Amino acid sequence: MDEETVSDYVERSRSLVDSSPQMDEQNTRARLIDPFIRDVLGWDFYSTSIEMEYSVQMGSTKKKVDYALFADGSPAVFVEAKGCDTTVSESHADQLRSYMRQEWVDWGLLTNGKSFHVYRLKKDGDKPDVELLRRIELADLTANDWLLAALSEESIRSGASTEIYQRVERRRKAIEALSDGKSEIAEAIRETVVDRVGEVVSQPAESLSKTFVDDLIAELESDQNDGPSGADEPSQPNPSSDPAKRTETDDQSGTYVVEIADHGESASFSDDSQADLMATVVDHLIREHGLIDAYAPLPYVPGKKIAILNDEPTHPSGEEMRLYRAVGGDYYLYTSLNKGDKKRHLTDFADACGVDITFDGEW
Repeated sequence: MDEETVSDYVERSRSLVDSSPQMDEQNTRARLIDPFIRDVLGWDFYSTSIEMEYSVQMGSTKKKVDYALFADGSPAVFVEAKGCDTTVSESHADQLRSYMRQEWVDWGLLTNGKSFHVYRLKKDGDKPDVELLRRIELADLTANDWLLAALSEESIRSGASTEIYQRVERRRKAIEALSDGKSEIAEAIRETVVDRVGEVVSQPAESLSKTFVDDLIAELESDQNDGPSGADEPSQPNPSSDPAKRTETDDQSGTYVVEIADHGESASFSDDSQADLMATVVDHLIREHGLIDAYAPLPYVPGKKIAILNDEPTHPSGEEMRLYRAVGGDYYLYTSLNKGDKKRHLTDFADACGVDITFDGEW
């Protein structure tokens, strides 16, 4: 999945939606959904892999699915399109679910060009069921490119989409088990530590074991945003990873490396986590190079809805940042971004501060 392609699609589509928020279905399909299927997911409209208005026999009547995406001669993805002027509802979802169950289709996408609802057929019970995997807003597509990859023609044909789904299912079950058994798991951790060390650690171990379970759940949840390659960010700031407690270092043993240079002096930072490293660099730019002054007044909102940097962990709408880091003492950095967007924003921040930035390692 090409990150630049996704970013370009999001930027172009947000501009179209902002200029014409009441687009009807026909124009939404032509301007937003067709380009999404073609450019982002990589399906060829000039081949037999796409059939428009695909017929599904539902009892004594025939219904039409807006798009059927084929692999090996059978539909693998159903796409139901609505206009920007229509709010996606549960009745629309039920309609798509019924089509998927009837035709035994693995994947479903319901979208009005602003919101993308991804569904998966579950075949492990007595009756096939369809679950909602993720609801993604247009602005968040770049942070969920792993899921877009699952719907791409390449992944569908190679079988990689099934591997992505199975991985998400394993993590979902682990999250459920940790959430449902949080108290028992935390107590088991406390008892293990006390058995090994002694009663002197009982009280702090009780509190920290609960924190550990919470952090583990957050790590698993955020890992689902990064797809098969693994996690790189917990969903809430962790005191142990507070950038204020990190020191500048020339040790570049981390997977990702960033160097800031200013008038011959340089500072290097490295980390195995993209999000933690981004936060460390932003913290440095705030404390040493006046980043907040460059973007005052906050929030810094490069688009229309998402605040990248704010003095509280919220977006302009009041919605809480789903993934963020505390930086600079009193500020919050939104980190639900893919690797390309993290680099882009770090570069913009460095430019605003008048310093040079370079990337090394796995960037």
